[in-house]
Amino acid sequence: MEDAPVVPRPLPVAAFFDVDKTLVNGASALFLARAARSLGIVGRRDLVRFGWKALSFRRHGERQSVLDEVRERAMVLLAGHSAAELHRLAGQVVRTMQPKIWPETRALLDAHREAGHEVWLISATPDFLAAELAAELGATGGIGSGLEVEDGIFTGRFTGPTMHGAEKAVAATALMREHGCDPADCFAYSDSMNDLPLLTAVGTPVAINPDRALQQHARAQGWRTLTLDPASIRAERRRVRAGARTR
Repeated sequence: MEDAPVVPRPLPVAAFFDVDKTLVNGASALFLARAARSLGIVGRRDLVRFGWKALSFRRHGERQSVLDEVRERAMVLLAGHSAAELHRLAGQVVRTMQPKIWPETRALLDAHREAGHEVWLISATPDFLAAELAAELGATGGIGSGLEVEDGIFTGRFTGPTMHGAEKAVAATALMREHGCDPADCFAYSDSMNDLPLLTAVGTPVAINPDRALQQHARAQGWRTLTLDPASIRAERRRVRAGARTR
């Protein structure tokens, strides 16, 4: 009796989703500041400051100088708080983010999950927040800027560079290698030209709400582009409310 032929197992597929303006209509820094304010971690002055930075983010896109300034101030404010407090803060942030999630992007995320793909959020936001949002969405995991915790207390320092630009590509490439993925089979979604290293590290890059530079690049490369509108979020919220009333 001949042995049955060995059928090779398919390689795992990974899909990487940027968060701000790709998955969520807004800036994580502002969501984080608002939640921290409600928990008494930051004051009104800092909330206003984060608001201005978020407005700059919306109008001008991601800039390393703005991200670094927000990052440093946020770390000063969060230093000395316990990991448990950061987890509680992350839970509140995710609750405020929920109504701002683009339904179309979430549908893409869910489609990857249903196809058996690994789904990773990858963002400059702190790692505890990236992980909390990923868990809420049923994603495989969240990759963010790592925070240093000693004896259960956040020190106010990062464990490495901000998860931004080329750093996203480094992290995604390492993860694909570790999990045995073929990059040619993998996907990445982003709104920013700053994420070009990530987008070009996979076989299927998709531009979502792209800034002008990424839109031009995507058009030239023949990449798929999705342009979303806040009206889609309002419509999704109406559908959710209508469904709740009929149950």
